[in-house]
Amino acid sequence: MIRKIDLTDHHQVLDLLFLQQLSYRVEAELIGFKEIPPLWDSPKTLRESGECFFGYYDEDNKLTGAVSVKQGPKEMTLCRMMVHPDAFRQGIATQLLQYAESLAVPGLMIRVSTGTNNEPAVRLYTKFGYEPGQVMEVAPGITLTVYHKTAPSPLTR
Repeated sequence: MIRKIDLTDHHQVLDLLFLQQLSYRVEAELIGFKEIPPLWDSPKTLRESGECFFGYYDEDNKLTGAVSVKQGPKEMTLCRMMVHPDAFRQGIATQLLQYAESLAVPGLMIRVSTGTNNEPAVRLYTKFGYEPGQVMEVAPGITLTVYHKTAPSPLTR
């Protein structure tokens, strides 16, 4: 159900962009900030992001969730997490998070940031052992919190 999204395939990129728009509009409402960068993406900016995208496909092969990661030498960053609003609270984000974590080298730091007031995302990340760290103000009264954890070894996953 989870597979890599081919950013060279125009249809897959458009499906991803549509999903991203729906998902991040909900986050924008939750945190009270309409200027979330993913809302400004285009097929070109997704292709040029340097991120590796993985999609969750339902039984009808419809893209209902996605996660993107960027692997560096010292850490892996979870750049985006999105679920179609019609599929909220079905465990899709959990499956995507677990999948993304399985890609990290054991012992490597994993980082993710989310709107401090995005309670569903905060609950998900803390449930999986992410610790809050730096809080950054991105606009007056709007903050992002960076969460981090060490990638577990395959024996503890």
